[in-house]
Amino acid sequence: MTQPPPVPRQSLPPARPRLRCIAWATGLALALAGIAPAFASQLQEHRYTILREGSEVGQHEVRRERVGGETRVRSSSRIDVSLLGLALYRFRYDAQEVWDQTGLARLEVRVDDDGEAFRLAGERSGQGFTWTSDAGTGRHPIPLFPTNHWNAEVLKQGQVLNTLTGGVNRVSIAQAGSETLDLPGGQVRAQRYRYSGDLDLDAWYDDRGQWLGMRFKGSDGSQIRYLCSTCAGIARP
Repeated sequence: MTQPPPVPRQSLPPARPRLRCIAWATGLALALAGIAPAFASQLQEHRYTILREGSEVGQHEVRRERVGGETRVRSSSRIDVSLLGLALYRFRYDAQEVWDQTGLARLEVRVDDDGEAFRLAGERSGQGFTWTSDAGTGRHPIPLFPTNHWNAEVLKQGQVLNTLTGGVNRVSIAQAGSETLDLPGGQVRAQRYRYSGDLDLDAWYDDRGQWLGMRFKGSDGSQIRYLCSTCAGIARP
Protein backbone atom coordinates (compact mmCIF):
# COMPACT_ATOMS: atom_id res chain seq x y z
CA MET A 1 0.00 0.00 0.00
CA THR A 2 1.41 3.41 -0.93
CA GLN A 3 1.23 6.43 1.32
CA PRO A 4 -1.92 8.54 0.65
CA PRO A 5 -1.34 12.11 -0.53
CA PRO A 6 -1.34 14.72 2.23
CA VAL A 7 -4.66 16.41 2.90
CA PRO A 8 -4.56 20.15 1.93
CA ARG A 9 -4.78 22.39 4.98
CA GLN A 10 -7.67 24.36 3.50
CA SER A 11 -9.83 21.21 3.37
CA LEU A 12 -9.74 20.85 7.16
CA PRO A 13 -12.32 22.99 8.94
CA PRO A 14 -10.37 25.30 11.29
CA ALA A 15 -13.16 25.13 13.87
CA ARG A 16 -12.67 21.36 14.36
CA PRO A 17 -9.00 20.73 15.31
CA ARG A 18 -9.78 17.20 16.61
CA LEU A 19 -10.71 16.06 13.08
CA ARG A 20 -7.38 17.37 11.89
CA CYS A 21 -5.59 15.14 14.43
CA ILE A 22 -7.68 12.11 13.44
CA ALA A 23 -6.95 12.65 9.74
CA TRP A 24 -3.22 13.00 10.40
CA ALA A 25 -3.15 9.85 12.56
CA THR A 26 -5.08 7.87 9.97
CA GLY A 27 -2.71 8.92 7.19
CA LEU A 28 0.30 7.99 9.31
CA ALA A 29 -1.16 4.57 10.12
CA LEU A 30 -1.82 3.85 6.45
CA ALA A 31 1.71 4.90 5.53
CA LEU A 32 3.27 2.70 8.22
CA ALA A 33 1.13 -0.24 7.12
CA GLY A 34 2.61 0.06 3.65
CA ILE A 35 6.18 0.54 4.82
CA ALA A 36 6.37 -2.08 7.57
CA PRO A 37 6.63 -5.21 5.37
CA ALA A 38 9.75 -3.82 3.69
CA PHE A 39 11.52 -3.72 7.04
CA ALA A 40 10.05 -6.98 8.35
CA SER A 41 11.38 -9.12 5.50
CA GLN A 42 14.55 -8.75 3.44
CA LEU A 43 14.84 -11.19 0.56
CA GLN A 44 17.87 -12.11 -1.55
CA GLU A 45 17.90 -14.75 -4.28
CA HIS A 46 20.69 -16.11 -6.49
CA ARG A 47 20.69 -18.76 -9.20
CA TYR A 48 23.60 -20.95 -10.25
CA THR A 49 24.11 -22.82 -13.51
CA ILE A 50 25.32 -26.40 -12.99
CA LEU A 51 27.75 -27.69 -15.64
CA ARG A 52 29.06 -31.18 -16.24
CA GLU A 53 32.17 -31.25 -18.43
CA GLY A 54 31.15 -27.80 -19.71
CA SER A 55 27.55 -28.71 -20.60
CA GLU A 56 24.61 -27.36 -18.61
CA VAL A 57 22.78 -30.10 -16.72
CA GLY A 58 20.84 -28.22 -14.05
CA GLN A 59 20.15 -25.26 -11.82
CA HIS A 60 20.85 -24.43 -8.19
CA GLU A 61 19.03 -21.68 -6.27
CA VAL A 62 19.69 -19.99 -2.95
CA ARG A 63 16.87 -17.98 -1.40
CA ARG A 64 17.82 -16.05 1.74
CA GLU A 65 15.26 -14.11 3.75
CA ARG A 66 15.68 -12.05 6.89
CA VAL A 67 12.56 -12.19 9.08
CA GLY A 68 12.71 -10.58 12.49
CA GLY A 69 15.78 -11.96 14.24
CA GLU A 70 16.12 -14.99 11.95
CA THR A 71 17.73 -15.67 8.59
CA ARG A 72 15.89 -18.36 6.65
CA VAL A 73 17.71 -19.97 3.75
CA ARG A 74 16.49 -22.43 1.15
CA SER A 75 18.98 -24.12 -1.19
CA SER A 76 17.65 -26.30 -4.00
CA SER A 77 19.19 -28.15 -6.95
CA ARG A 78 17.81 -29.90 -10.02
CA ILE A 79 20.12 -31.97 -12.22
CA ASP A 80 19.09 -34.00 -15.26
CA VAL A 81 21.59 -35.83 -17.46
CA SER A 82 20.39 -37.38 -20.71
CA LEU A 83 21.81 -38.80 -23.92
CA LEU A 84 19.88 -38.70 -27.20
CA GLY A 85 16.70 -38.01 -25.27
CA LEU A 86 17.27 -40.93 -22.88
CA ALA A 87 17.36 -39.99 -19.18
CA LEU A 88 20.60 -41.19 -17.60
CA TYR A 89 20.63 -39.46 -14.22
CA ARG A 90 18.29 -37.36 -12.06
CA PHE A 91 19.12 -35.46 -8.87
CA ARG A 92 16.94 -33.31 -6.60
CA TYR A 93 18.11 -31.48 -3.50
CA ASP A 94 16.29 -29.25 -1.04
CA ALA A 95 17.72 -27.82 2.19
CA GLN A 96 16.09 -25.36 4.57
CA GLU A 97 18.13 -23.61 7.25
CA VAL A 98 17.19 -21.22 10.04
CA TRP A 99 19.93 -19.04 11.57
CA ASP A 100 19.89 -16.59 14.47
CA GLN A 101 22.50 -14.61 16.36
CA THR A 102 23.88 -17.77 17.96
CA GLY A 103 24.25 -19.67 14.68
CA LEU A 104 22.47 -22.54 12.96
CA ALA A 105 19.19 -23.18 14.77
CA ARG A 106 17.40 -25.68 12.52
CA LEU A 107 18.15 -27.67 9.38
CA GLU A 108 16.07 -29.94 7.15
CA VAL A 109 17.38 -31.67 4.02
CA ARG A 110 15.68 -33.85 1.43
CA VAL A 111 17.57 -35.57 -1.38
CA ASP A 112 16.49 -37.72 -4.32
CA ASP A 113 19.68 -39.10 -5.86
CA ASP A 114 18.42 -40.90 -8.96
CA GLY A 115 15.66 -42.62 -7.00
CA GLU A 116 17.62 -43.08 -3.76
CA ALA A 117 16.07 -40.93 -1.02
CA PHE A 118 17.95 -39.32 1.85
CA ARG A 119 16.63 -37.12 4.65
CA LEU A 120 18.23 -35.18 7.46
CA ALA A 121 16.70 -33.00 10.17
CA GLY A 122 18.35 -31.30 13.11
CA GLU A 123 18.20 -28.46 15.60
CA ARG A 124 20.37 -26.67 18.11
CA SER A 125 20.13 -27.75 21.71
CA GLY A 126 22.24 -26.03 24.34
CA GLN A 127 25.79 -25.69 23.04
CA GLY A 128 25.43 -28.37 20.39
CA PHE A 129 23.59 -29.18 17.19
CA THR A 130 21.85 -32.57 17.03
CA TRP A 131 20.55 -34.24 13.88
CA THR A 132 18.98 -37.44 12.66
CA SER A 133 19.33 -38.75 9.12
CA ASP A 134 18.83 -41.93 7.15
CA ALA A 135 22.50 -42.62 7.93
CA GLY A 136 22.02 -42.33 11.71
CA THR A 137 22.25 -39.63 14.37
CA GLY A 138 24.91 -37.09 15.24
CA ARG A 139 25.78 -34.20 17.52
CA HIS A 140 28.44 -31.51 17.16
CA PRO A 141 29.37 -28.47 19.24
CA ILE A 142 28.39 -25.11 17.78
CA PRO A 143 29.35 -23.45 15.55
CA LEU A 144 28.43 -25.95 12.83
CA PHE A 145 28.09 -25.15 9.13
CA PRO A 146 26.35 -27.38 6.58
CA THR A 147 27.85 -27.85 3.12
CA ASN A 148 25.57 -25.35 1.37
CA HIS A 149 28.39 -22.82 0.75
CA TRP A 150 26.31 -19.60 0.74
CA ASN A 151 27.68 -18.57 4.16
CA ALA A 152 31.29 -17.38 3.80
CA GLU A 153 31.86 -17.99 7.53
CA VAL A 154 32.30 -21.66 6.61
CA LEU A 155 35.75 -20.70 5.28
CA LYS A 156 36.98 -20.35 8.88
CA GLN A 157 35.93 -23.87 9.85
CA GLY A 158 37.82 -27.16 10.08
CA GLN A 159 34.72 -29.35 10.13
CA VAL A 160 31.45 -29.18 8.20
CA LEU A 161 28.20 -31.14 8.21
CA ASN A 162 27.85 -32.98 4.90
CA THR A 163 24.18 -32.66 3.97
CA LEU A 164 24.42 -35.50 1.42
CA THR A 165 25.77 -38.12 3.84
CA GLY A 166 24.82 -36.93 7.33
CA GLY A 167 28.46 -37.14 8.45
CA VAL A 168 30.91 -34.53 9.71
CA ASN A 169 33.76 -33.92 7.26
CA ARG A 170 37.18 -32.73 8.39
CA VAL A 171 38.52 -30.14 5.99
CA SER A 172 41.34 -27.68 5.55
CA ILE A 173 40.26 -24.54 3.69
CA ALA A 174 42.94 -22.21 2.34
CA GLN A 175 43.09 -19.22 0.02
CA ALA A 176 44.31 -20.22 -3.42
CA GLY A 177 44.64 -16.82 -5.08
CA SER A 178 42.61 -14.06 -6.65
CA GLU A 179 41.35 -14.42 -10.20
CA THR A 180 38.74 -13.27 -12.70
CA LEU A 181 35.84 -15.70 -12.82
CA ASP A 182 33.81 -16.07 -16.01
CA LEU A 183 30.17 -16.22 -14.96
CA PRO A 184 27.13 -16.54 -17.24
CA GLY A 185 26.40 -12.84 -16.63
CA GLY A 186 29.95 -11.56 -17.12
CA GLN A 187 33.36 -11.46 -15.48
CA VAL A 188 33.71 -11.01 -11.73
CA ARG A 189 36.83 -10.59 -9.63
CA ALA A 190 36.91 -13.48 -7.15
CA GLN A 191 38.93 -15.13 -4.43
CA ARG A 192 39.38 -18.89 -4.79
CA TYR A 193 39.44 -21.18 -1.74
CA ARG A 194 40.73 -24.72 -1.79
CA TYR A 195 39.08 -27.48 0.28
CA SER A 196 41.22 -30.51 1.11
CA GLY A 197 40.73 -33.44 3.47
CA ASP A 198 37.41 -35.27 3.48
CA LEU A 199 36.19 -32.87 0.76
CA ASP A 200 38.10 -31.99 -2.39
CA LEU A 201 36.77 -28.88 -4.15
CA ASP A 202 37.36 -25.25 -5.08
CA ALA A 203 34.95 -22.47 -4.10
CA TRP A 204 34.88 -18.82 -5.19
CA TYR A 205 33.66 -15.74 -3.28
CA ASP A 206 33.75 -12.04 -4.02
CA ASP A 207 35.24 -9.44 -1.66
CA ARG A 208 31.91 -9.09 0.16
CA GLY A 209 31.56 -12.79 0.89
CA GLN A 210 29.02 -13.60 -1.83
CA TRP A 211 29.38 -17.20 -2.98
CA LEU A 212 30.07 -17.19 -6.72
CA GLY A 213 30.50 -20.88 -7.51
CA MET A 214 32.45 -24.09 -6.98
CA ARG A 215 34.20 -26.91 -8.83
CA PHE A 216 34.61 -30.58 -7.91
CA LYS A 217 34.69 -34.07 -9.42
CA GLY A 218 31.51 -36.11 -9.56
CA SER A 219 31.32 -39.75 -8.52
CA ASP A 220 31.95 -40.74 -12.16
CA GLY A 221 35.08 -38.59 -12.38
CA SER A 222 33.47 -35.83 -14.46
CA GLN A 223 34.09 -32.19 -13.62
CA ILE A 224 31.08 -30.44 -12.04
CA ARG A 225 30.86 -26.66 -11.78
CA TYR A 226 28.37 -24.31 -10.16
CA LEU A 227 28.49 -20.76 -11.56
CA CYS A 228 26.33 -17.91 -10.29
CA SER A 229 24.18 -16.56 -13.11
CA THR A 230 22.86 -13.56 -11.13
CA CYS A 231 26.10 -12.22 -9.61
CA ALA A 232 27.67 -10.28 -12.50
CA GLY A 233 26.97 -6.83 -11.02
CA ILE A 234 28.36 -7.57 -7.58
CA ALA A 235 32.12 -7.21 -7.97
CA ARG A 236 33.48 -6.50 -11.42
CA PRO A 237 37.25 -6.50 -11.98
